[in-house]
Amino acid sequence: MINTVRKGYIGETEVHKDLLKKGWNIYEPVVDDHGIDLIAEKGGTIHKLQIKARGYSKYQSRRPSLEVRVRKKSNANILAIPIKLHRCVCYMPVDFTGDMPVAGYFVSIAIKPAKNNMKMGRRWYADYMDLPE
Repeated sequence: MINTVRKGYIGETEVHKDLLKKGWNIYEPVVDDHGIDLIAEKGGTIHKLQIKARGYSKYQSRRPSLEVRVRKKSNANILAIPIKLHRCVCYMPVDFTGDMPVAGYFVSIAIKPAKNNMKMGRRWYADYMDLPE
């Protein structure tokens, strides 16, 4: 069993690899006390990323979406979520300004069709595979 620290490190490595392949310059903060795991820069565009890696179990493989919870306030403007099933990384724009809900922020990404075939209102992973330039 891989612990959460190792899952996080593996997820960060996947995001690093993906961004470098896409031509982004990446920088890591010395201290991660504002919820920023990585800074990406390309052509004058700068993004502050928080990386949320998830394990992938048999239970999750049956689910049509992947849920991620952000528990602490962050200065990040992008949530980077590696998706093992599709071997990709999703880059979801986020706005953490304002009051933090008691339970944290929840983000859901559709990774395969739902049993009821619902399509409207779902955030599909394929729509978030590129970091906005």
